[in-house]
Amino acid sequence: MRRAPVCLLLLATLAACHPGETACAAIGLSEGISLDVPPGVTRVSLELCWAGACVTESAPGGKRVFIPTRGLPTTPVRTTVTLDDGRPHTLDVTPAIAYPVSEACGGGVPVVKLVATSDGEVRQAP
Repeated sequence: MRRAPVCLLLLATLAACHPGETACAAIGLSEGISLDVPPGVTRVSLELCWAGACVTESAPGGKRVFIPTRGLPTTPVRTTVTLDDGRPHTLDVTPAIAYPVSEACGGGVPVVKLVATSDGEVRQAP
């Protein structure tokens, strides 16, 4: 008689777990450009050009700057980054689809991660 509650509890636990299901959190991800900048940068300006149109955005400096960019494609984008030194750094970047949790959960959006080094180089991070 004592084993019956334990067996029922074990059976209920096993029935509640379905192997192969992915738990998806209810979070989102914004499409856009993130830029890691060296200390001391107080202002960042980005110009993004694709499909014959350009978008210019600015943001205050910081360790990491994120500029939301709606309609960002997954094809090459001409990107010009200008930091405090006023020197434009131009490079072609290709946004990649990123997922807030996993591809199985969906919600993927195009994003680009850039890194500005203390010697003035700007490059796309993997």
